[in-house]
Amino acid sequence: MLSARLSDRIRLLRWALPLTLGAISTLFQLGPARWVHDAFSHSLHYGVEILLYGFIGPLAVYSAVGQVGRWLAEKEQAEHRARAHERRLVSITEASADAILGLDAAGRINSWNRGAELIFGYQAGEIQSQPLTQLFGGGEAAEVEYHWLVERVQREGFVRGHETTGRDADGRQVAVELTATQLAGEPGQWLGMSVILRDVTERQRRDQEIRRLNASLNEQVAERTGELAEKVEQLARANADLQKLDRMRSEFVSLVSHQIRAPLTNMRGAVEHIGANCGAMNATCVRMLLILNQQTDRLDRLVRDVLNAARIESGELVLQPEPVSVMPIVQQAVEHMRARAAQRRFCLPPKPGLPFALADRDRTAEVLANLLDNADKYSPPEKEITVELRADETEITLAVRDDGPGVPPAELERIFDKFYRADSSDSQAAYGYGLGLYVCRRIVEAQGGRIWAENAPGGGAVFSFTLPVAQR
Repeated sequence: MLSARLSDRIRLLRWALPLTLGAISTLFQLGPARWVHDAFSHSLHYGVEILLYGFIGPLAVYSAVGQVGRWLAEKEQAEHRARAHERRLVSITEASADAILGLDAAGRINSWNRGAELIFGYQAGEIQSQPLTQLFGGGEAAEVEYHWLVERVQREGFVRGHETTGRDADGRQVAVELTATQLAGEPGQWLGMSVILRDVTERQRRDQEIRRLNASLNEQVAERTGELAEKVEQLARANADLQKLDRMRSEFVSLVSHQIRAPLTNMRGAVEHIGANCGAMNATCVRMLLILNQQTDRLDRLVRDVLNAARIESGELVLQPEPVSVMPIVQQAVEHMRARAAQRRFCLPPKPGLPFALADRDRTAEVLANLLDNADKYSPPEKEITVELRADETEITLAVRDDGPGVPPAELERIFDKFYRADSSDSQAAYGYGLGLYVCRRIVEAQGGRIWAENAPGGGAVFSFTLPVAQR
């Protein structure tokens, strides 16, 4: 465009300068020259002409030539910039990883960049002047696609994001994304197209892999959903079974509580009545009465442990913590134990000034009674059972020490588990069913305490539990 403007300017100057100079000379000769000739001397007349033709004329020519020089310099700078811009465009085109093609009006390739060589494998000399349809594999389908492309570009000016399949020099298929733009020309003039082809083979492969993975994932989800539905159904059946078992447990607790414990209480009363109202009995009767009393106690403890375990696991065991003095609870439990084991000796701590514990009085007494009963079962009759008390700022510790065989070290952690016995062979002799210590642990922990067992250095076992100190 700059060259056209410059050519127009020079063409204008070429005829305008002589005409202007001629017009100025003619006007001067017709007017001022005659007046100067008549009014002044010949010397002045010649001086004016010399001034006009020797100075003003060359000055005008010099100015015109200078303007032409400036126009030519402007043209040179513009051409330099255009060449630099063209070199940058060529460099960008050549460096592009996409195939950038130029097509003439007949659809033949007239430019071919490095990216096109890498994608299709053709050198520029091999493919130039060849039709674009060759990159589409030739044939009728390629011609149809090319004509569609031309019509679309002619109608809209461009085509963007059209995915198709090309063929490289070795005949391999290449998935490409095509962008075509009409080359500018005069209105209605078809100069060809600029075509950009991007290799999307890897992208399509990834897309296919993603679709495959999605399909596989959907299958897995459907499979897992089916499995989950089956598990839900199994859980529903298991829940129904658990509800049935819960009803059976409730019925069992009711049975034990009412249908067994009541007759047991009557049996205990009858035994006590026989012992208190019968006269002299022989040794056999006395021994049988003692056995009956022991068995009654055994059944009573078993019923109590079963009921407590059932209530604990069902959440029906209600605790009523309150500030209580621990020493009266200890004394009451020991006295009750003495009534059952008259020959047993107990060692109680002095009445220390202990703080109050925050605990349920009856349940704490039950825990202590269970530990005393356990110590009595495993200690020789002539040995003493010791109850110890100590306290700090946060908790009170109660300990029951016996002189029995102790607990195997490997079983100290499991001895409080449900139905666990350190020695199952003595279940009948010691009346142990693995419930008493389990109930003790659950009651103590429900009150915010701890319970544990350990072997004493001098022999025997020590069962200890803590209760939180009541805050004032």
